[in-house]
Amino acid sequence: MKNKLFQAGLTLTELLLTVAIASLIMTGLAGVISQTLQAEDATREHNNLTQQARFAMQRMAAAVRGTQRLILPLANNPNTDWRENVREETVPASPPEGSSTKATAVLAVSLSPTQDYDDDGFMDADNDKDGLIDEDIGSDNNADGTSGLVNIDDDGDGLVDESNKEDDDEDEDTAGTKDEDPLNGLDDDGDGSVDEDIGSDTNADGFPGLMGTDEDGDSQIDESNKEDDDEDEDDRGTIDEDWLDTVAFHLNGSRLIERQPALTDVNTDGLVTGADFTESIIADNVTYFRVERIPQGGNRAVLVDITLELTGASGEVVSLNTRVRVGGTP
Repeated sequence: MKNKLFQAGLTLTELLLTVAIASLIMTGLAGVISQTLQAEDATREHNNLTQQARFAMQRMAAAVRGTQRLILPLANNPNTDWRENVREETVPASPPEGSSTKATAVLAVSLSPTQDYDDDGFMDADNDKDGLIDEDIGSDNNADGTSGLVNIDDDGDGLVDESNKEDDDEDEDTAGTKDEDPLNGLDDDGDGSVDEDIGSDTNADGFPGLMGTDEDGDSQIDESNKEDDDEDEDDRGTIDEDWLDTVAFHLNGSRLIERQPALTDVNTDGLVTGADFTESIIADNVTYFRVERIPQGGNRAVLVDITLELTGASGEVVSLNTRVRVGGTP
């Protein structure tokens, strides 16, 4: 009886062989499926990183093209042993250059003169709504109550807000002066940068606005005080009312942050100034951020070289680089 059963079906040897073959096939299929899933995960991660990196680069490139003024990086200062015009930062932290205490990367530009987010008919950078942009800058150029940009290392020495609010390139420790670079197209303080630390008398000529010029079209010349550089004090009763609105990009850990000027009293101090801004994350998993100011000869516009690297949890790396002309001119 037993022999007849085995004759009708599989022998024990055949059954064991079948099971072994099936096990090998299943193991192979499991390996293929696992590899496929891993490849899909890697592709998904790569696409996510690429999307983030491209979005961040587009935001930074658009800010540079749309600006009238590159604020940071500064030009290289020949008096220091680190490069101010190259700002790069890795995650984990990279060692600083020279006697700088910390390596930090930052890109900052003045707000585009064409932006009107609240659609009120005045450009967002026109703080006093007189139709002019950045024409009456105070000694605290950004009107944020700190030296340079608040919470930002402007001069690349590794320190933040270490000087007083009227020192807008934070070089007081090396230069010992403030408001030392008026709006005249010259490098007055010999630090490589031009017009980066403007005083309340914007042109440093001792007169409101430009000496001997009727800035506000009221048929009067030099009728206000020297700190009122659009001569509108008699009409509006204010001075230093049109500061540099700043768009900035910097790292907070592995996150790339975009800072935009706010049109409302964000810090609830009763005023709307440069101290009011919003920050948003435009890329995560950043492992390298580099910004370089590249001066051009003659009257050609400055170039900004930007490199951004993102690294995923599995080690997938996406790196993008672009070079943008300030103001978008050819």
